Amino acid sequence: MDGTLVYTKTPIGIAEISLRSAQLPMATRRVLIMIDGKRTIDDLSIVVKPGEIEGVVATLESGGLIQRVSQFGALDVPTVYGRESESSAGAAALGPVTAEGFDERDPNPITLDEVKRRAVRGLTERLGPTADSLAMRLEGCRTIEEFRYCVREAERFISSALGRDTAQEYLKSLRRRA
Repeated sequence: MDGTLVYTKTPIGIAEISLRSAQLPMATRRVLIMIDGKRTIDDLSIVVKPGEIEGVVATLESGGLIQRVSQFGALDVPTVYGRESESSAGAAALGPVTAEGFDERDPNPITLDEVKRRAVRGLTERLGPTADSLAMRLEGCRTIEEFRYCVREAERFISSALGRDTAQEYLKSLRRRA
């Protein structure tokens, strides 16, 4: 596991700290508490036995309690079915390619308001009035963490109503540049 990776708590992870509903082992709970969106895996590994950090992080991530912090910002939305594989369309949205890889300095970053509009429009186009409640929650998101949580809900909702492929297409539409 890359020791330079950084994770942040999801809304579920934040709730877990006070609710203790997942009944996490002590070491796993300790790592969850320490995750703050700034500490690297190497920083967190000091609170568990050598070699345990990979399993602990995998448990927290698969349980939806943490997510990897993205260097590309608002459009890296972890999903129920895993991350979108890098494709030419997804890669093009990240910025120009340089000799070292993608240029992280995007001259036209997508704002939270813009991606919220896309999310609501895409949801209502696919599900109509049955998605009104979730669309209103998407519109009301004030932070990227809230937005990511609602997008995961939208993905599950679309997937159960229209299938996994339609849900993945919805997520791709959020990542694309206009």
